[in-house]
Amino acid sequence: MKKITLAALLLASAFTYAQVETVASTSFEEAVADAQYVDTGDPSVAHDLINNAGESVVDFTATATEMGFDASYAPYVTPDVGLTDGDFVGASNFTGDVGAYTDGVQGYQLQDTDGVMIVEFDVVDLSAYTNNEVSLDYFINETGWEWGAASPGESASDIIHIYVRDLTNATTIDILNTEGNDIDDLMIEDVWTTGNVALPNNIMAQLVVELQSNSGAETLYLDQVIFEGEPAVAANLVEGDLAFIAFNADGDDDLALVTFVDIDPNTEIYFTDTEWNGTDFDSGEGDWIWNSGGTTIPAGTVIVFNTIDAGITSNVGSITFDDAGGISATDEAIFAYTATAVRMPDTFITAIANDPAAYGTLTGTNLSEGVEALTLPASSDIAEYAGTRIAPDYATFKTEVKDLANYNVQGDVTDAHNDGIDPDLPFDETMFILGTTPSVQFDEDYISVSEDGGSVTITVTVSDMPPVAGSVDVTLLMGGTAAEGTDFTFAATETLNFPTGSSADQTLSIPIIDNSDDGSDLFFVLQLENEQNVNLGGQDIFSVYILDDDTVVPAGDDSELDVTYRNSYTVDAAGTAEITAYDPATQRLFVTNGDKIEVLDFSDPDNIVALATVNVSDFGGDGVQSIAVSNGLVAAAISVDPKTDNGFVVLTDADGNSPVALEVGPLPDMLTFSPDGALLVVANEGEPNDDYTVDPEGSISVIDVSGGLGGTSQANVTTLSFNAFDGQQAALEAAGVRIYGPGASVSQDLEPEFVTISTDSQTAYVTLQENNAYAIVDLTTPEVTDIVPFGLKDHSLVRNTLDTSDETDFIFDASWPIFGMYMPDAVSYYEVAGTGYIVTANEGDARDYDTFAEERKLDDADYNPDPAVFSNIDILELETNLGDHNFSAASGDTNGDGLYEELHAFGGRSFSIFEAATGTLVWDSGNDFEVITANDPVYGGIFNASNENNEFKNRSDNKGPEPEGVTVQEINGEAYAFVLLERIGGVMIYNISDPSNPVFLEYENSRDATPGGTESGDLGPEGVVYIAPQDSPVNLGMLVISNEVSGTLSIYDLNNDVFSVQDFELATEGFKMYPNPSQDRVFFSQPGDYSVFDLLGRKVLQVIDASSLNVNGLTTGTYVVVDAAGTTQKLLVE
Repeated sequence: MKKITLAALLLASAFTYAQVETVASTSFEEAVADAQYVDTGDPSVAHDLINNAGESVVDFTATATEMGFDASYAPYVTPDVGLTDGDFVGASNFTGDVGAYTDGVQGYQLQDTDGVMIVEFDVVDLSAYTNNEVSLDYFINETGWEWGAASPGESASDIIHIYVRDLTNATTIDILNTEGNDIDDLMIEDVWTTGNVALPNNIMAQLVVELQSNSGAETLYLDQVIFEGEPAVAANLVEGDLAFIAFNADGDDDLALVTFVDIDPNTEIYFTDTEWNGTDFDSGEGDWIWNSGGTTIPAGTVIVFNTIDAGITSNVGSITFDDAGGISATDEAIFAYTATAVRMPDTFITAIANDPAAYGTLTGTNLSEGVEALTLPASSDIAEYAGTRIAPDYATFKTEVKDLANYNVQGDVTDAHNDGIDPDLPFDETMFILGTTPSVQFDEDYISVSEDGGSVTITVTVSDMPPVAGSVDVTLLMGGTAAEGTDFTFAATETLNFPTGSSADQTLSIPIIDNSDDGSDLFFVLQLENEQNVNLGGQDIFSVYILDDDTVVPAGDDSELDVTYRNSYTVDAAGTAEITAYDPATQRLFVTNGDKIEVLDFSDPDNIVALATVNVSDFGGDGVQSIAVSNGLVAAAISVDPKTDNGFVVLTDADGNSPVALEVGPLPDMLTFSPDGALLVVANEGEPNDDYTVDPEGSISVIDVSGGLGGTSQANVTTLSFNAFDGQQAALEAAGVRIYGPGASVSQDLEPEFVTISTDSQTAYVTLQENNAYAIVDLTTPEVTDIVPFGLKDHSLVRNTLDTSDETDFIFDASWPIFGMYMPDAVSYYEVAGTGYIVTANEGDARDYDTFAEERKLDDADYNPDPAVFSNIDILELETNLGDHNFSAASGDTNGDGLYEELHAFGGRSFSIFEAATGTLVWDSGNDFEVITANDPVYGGIFNASNENNEFKNRSDNKGPEPEGVTVQEINGEAYAFVLLERIGGVMIYNISDPSNPVFLEYENSRDATPGGTESGDLGPEGVVYIAPQDSPVNLGMLVISNEVSGTLSIYDLNNDVFSVQDFELATEGFKMYPNPSQDRVFFSQPGDYSVFDLLGRKVLQVIDASSLNVNGLTTGTYVVVDAAGTTQKLLVE
């Protein structure tokens, strides 16, 4: 068995140095400057000078801020009067010679000493200081200084001597010594001079100033004495200052340590390979001594010992004693310590073992196992630290190197040190560096690039200059929709390198492959991984969105109907405008406004006049949900408080006369007359209360109004329930009808929303919005005959792409593995070739109550897509993808296991055409609305904005443009759909004469479109009414759109929907006129109101209460004259 002893470690005392500090100083500001000084001592002998009352002080005792000094006198060889005759010496504020002192207003003066005046400053203790220096300022008055070489100690010689006594080393260090020189020749007079000198480390020092002079003009001034040094702090090696980080018992044996402190030059560390018994090392095995060498070894250095059993070498320093044996793979321990002799430890530093018993004991070493002593797994052959080598402090390193989880270890393997499995030799000598490990991350979360962009550049940033070189791999994640090799090129992982000392970003370029297909926008995702000497920042995932450049935008044909915006009218700036009905007989609009009905005169669309406001609270109502007009009969659907109670319908004539109130079901949400005017059908939504404790049944009321206003009573009301379907819940759900209210029966859960009626007035179709279904009602019975699901819209199809995130600054019209629940609000019926169709505005609506809410974000903790279906869920959950999109938690879990196999979004962002009788989907507008608005030159800048802001893409993560209202009208023999977009606003117009191939015509909008600006104009379209040209005050077809948010009406003209002579049915009876043909005046058989129309249906002349009409201003041609009763006659003008 091989063994080696690793001896303890001695680090010689060393000092690390701090910043320079002042040890002692004076500027003579606290010493008293007063009258001329007179020495009272004997000038013929040397003596100490003492302070005299009323005279400038010559001696000073140190204070907290100024050092002290003491003056004395020594006579010439031939004594003179000295200072007994009165001289200006000591503390001084006289500036006549110096002008000013260098620090403060006082200094120290020596003058006419007639001998030698000596000033000794307090001894300064510099024993704990290095890099010392003393400085003082002196000023020598310009006068006739002299030097007598023959008599240096006599009055013929003037001498200035400034020096420092090194009391520790018994030497002196001069600052200025003029002996042997005539001061006048030195050119140092009449100017302040700073004299300074470096002093040895760790000494006791005293500044001394001596002046020998014999003239009153010979004056020396002193100021600002400063002793400075750098305080030394002792740094001795103690336990834990070094740590073992590698061990190899294979081959020739090797070890490695890291030092956490600077190691002074010529420091010796002893290593012993044997057990410690508590007081001594056991005998046997081996030792060696390592010397650090002639220079300081910095903290963080890795010290490696190789070939321990065959002549030790080290990567730094040298081996000064080698009596090592070898290292064993079993029961091995090695100690490092400081000492003055082998196996005579002063301080244990660290230890390593591959078995706890190998230490013998750690008692008496101050080492703790798992802290300063590293114990490897038993029988370890080779081990090496593989953790971080960059940390903010050494305490962090000490924690890391004692954690075995940071080590690669092999045991019981022959030649494990070179088998190609970590760890292998050579050991890593990379320094342990103090600093922050830099973070690398993508410079942003995503980028978009056009498919024809050629390539995309990806940037990875680094937070700081790396103290050691680092790298990171960029890899391609699975789960994107773009195919590598088809849509882009990224064949292999790319490694980005971050060199030491550089904070430069690193980039890579990825080629993008173009094609000519009109397809979905696509994306792929990159990830940073396998980081080396760097940390991963928060943005380690990067999405590249490839925008298709071949998208076909529906071209439109605005010449077919030529719809133009006429004007807007504010119904109530503080209120709303939801549903509008039109009475052609009186040319009045009836508009719902919260709990009010606004009655407007529409006879002049450019000057709409408010006629009346009816507040339904006056007769017990809480809100007006809907309004309709037929044959002069006005019907309003009114809810009550609480909404779970039965509401009612009020019938009146256009003037509000003879109102009839009829009770219907809870929350009557919409009503409409049958085409023949005989029936009024009401959708009673039956919503629950806020806490879902009361959930009334949804219902449909059928009211027979054939008897007119006077012949309609409660007896004419039949309210149909869904009770017959309560036992069919399982079958309905299996078919796709959503029944999900807490504890609700089928009849409670179904919520009728909107009604449309077949052309023959025999059948009603009622949308059940939250249930994603519709009810078919036989109006002849009447009864509910069927509940038909609308089904789901597959958004994985290219035709059904959509933009799903409000987190990006570009439109990403893409396919996703999600389904849209059509959930239409409004619905409109029409027929083609004998087949009935319903046209739906696929808004979508979620239930959101105090105790029940179905909306979830994809990344919500309680919404769990099935990972077996969505293997790329982490990619889908990115907020730039589907992470912030709303889905329903009430459906999509197809097998009831708590995981969602389908992701159900609200609405279809489209309008659809279904066969009315069967629910078969004939056509859906797919992604038209978003493609059209995205590419609109005006409204593209506020794509998917809400009706309460102008923020780009604000509604992309919800229901997009949110189709709300729809009406279908036959115009000039063609069928047209007018679809309202509740959020971005406006109306989409399609020719749907061919139900399987509708054609987009135009998009009109009358809101402000300033991106990011304040929303204004017509906001939140809710209802639309079409006015036929024969009923129109301008003889053109018109659209009146009621806007819920802005409380306005938008008025549009259909310029190619004209009231022509073909629209008149010429009467064989009624009024007569003569002459006919006529060139001038035409006379009527009876006075009245008459209007004249040209062949295009345009009103060209009108008279009121007249018996004749002058036509001489009309051009030759055929005209139609209409009286107040609507009777028509043809008129020829010659």
